[in-house]
Amino acid sequence: MDFSRDRGTAIGAACVAIYVTAVTALALTGHTALRTSADTHDTRPILSIWLPAAAGIALAWAVRPRRAATDPFAADSPARVTRQAWMLAALAVAFAIAVHLLPGNGWFLLLKLALFAIPLLARWATVREWARADTRGRWLRPLPAVLAFAGVAAWLQPWSGGAVPDPVVLVVVFLVNAVIEEVFYRFWLQTRLESRYGRWPAIALTAVLWASWHTAIQGGLGLPLDLAAVIANQGVTGLFLGYLWSRHRNPWLVIGVHGLINAPITMFAAALF
Repeated sequence: MDFSRDRGTAIGAACVAIYVTAVTALALTGHTALRTSADTHDTRPILSIWLPAAAGIALAWAVRPRRAATDPFAADSPARVTRQAWMLAALAVAFAIAVHLLPGNGWFLLLKLALFAIPLLARWATVREWARADTRGRWLRPLPAVLAFAGVAAWLQPWSGGAVPDPVVLVVVFLVNAVIEEVFYRFWLQTRLESRYGRWPAIALTAVLWASWHTAIQGGLGLPLDLAAVIANQGVTGLFLGYLWSRHRNPWLVIGVHGLINAPITMFAAALF
């Protein structure tokens, strides 16, 4: 009997329950418009957050990769991969808690750097496993999914033409958020969870863990509803980012999409659509 797949089914069911509970709680309390940025208290309807992710997932599925993704840990000890996956997951939980307990930009930056450095120092992960990813033939086929995500986002929330962010700020945000988060959550954590528990349980659990820390910067409703809000917001976007990585295995595109989300995406998409 494959106990890891049975556990994957349980993880997937638990994640479905988390998403359903989050959406139900928001609907029952009338919080169906969510904050999408730590820089503003402006809100957007849930549907306008979900549709870009749904479009991206649909196109990522519809356009098959030329080469199917392989399990990079297939030859490794299952016990070792399992141990690494859950140590990384525990670090993700610790990070989410620490962001709440140690507020402020200085602590936030240090915690983000720790999220990247600890797995390397502890040898739970390595840089080369994603930096040397073979992207030959993995650029054009995932592009429709990226363009669908960006295009639907721009259509639902056109850029107002406001001030363009400072380029230095954009670079720092890109490195601290897009690069570090995607390396840790998608390339290190999700890939190990996929190896042991299957694609969608890994994608969903990683998305929940990634979404959870955002309560520290996009809160205001009280912790239970803040958690529900980020699950319905970043948690759904995380499903797209996770599936894009799992399906097409191009780390640079996934980092780029995350960067567009923070940039904001509508500023760049407005130049394309």
